[in-house]
Amino acid sequence: MTTPTLFNALYSLLLTCATPVALFCFVMAGFQLREEGGTNFSANGGFFRWILWGSVFLTLTGIFAWLSAEGFGGAFGASGATAAYTAPIQTAVQDFIYNVLRDRIVPVIAGALVLKSLLDTGEGRSPFPSIIAALFLLGVGGFFTQAQGWNDGSEYATSNLLKSMLNWAMTSVAPVLGAMSIYGAIVQFVRKQNWSIYVLVGGGLLMVPVLWSLIQKWAGVTLL
Repeated sequence: MTTPTLFNALYSLLLTCATPVALFCFVMAGFQLREEGGTNFSANGGFFRWILWGSVFLTLTGIFAWLSAEGFGGAFGASGATAAYTAPIQTAVQDFIYNVLRDRIVPVIAGALVLKSLLDTGEGRSPFPSIIAALFLLGVGGFFTQAQGWNDGSEYATSNLLKSMLNWAMTSVAPVLGAMSIYGAIVQFVRKQNWSIYVLVGGGLLMVPVLWSLIQKWAGVTLL
């Protein structure tokens, strides 16, 4: 039975818009990171959810391949054809997310967060939550490009992408945060305030790959 043209057009629209929508999800994750504290995130909060949805949209073809392998193959094997009435939607979505949101709105919001960090400092609060959220937003384009490289297009692309993100966070991001924590400890020591917790956190972040390997060994599993 031939798939209706409308379904093929909608399928093509979904696949075409999936990649820019994934970038939108990663941007929203940056906003949610500041909402949840900046230096930390909720284990069941919006930051995790937006990262997960971004990974899902980025690996949508892999999910469809898995569904096809499980016997739901019918429509998922079709390539889909772009119809005249869906082409403007595709163009508008891509133009808004790439040229408006990523290139124009996100840098402005990141700058506003840097300004907020100064105002927070003036009120006696830590500037790091706003600074970290601003750094995440300014680097979201590079993170998105990196995530595209982690997408292997396989049937298990979503889980492989999430594992690559975790590995990157532990081996690349955690040491940087650890160094920032040590710097914070020095500042706290000069101000004659509690600095030991920053040293402990910084040391833990610098050793997080070792700690993760040790936990996996104790549990008898290998995830990365």
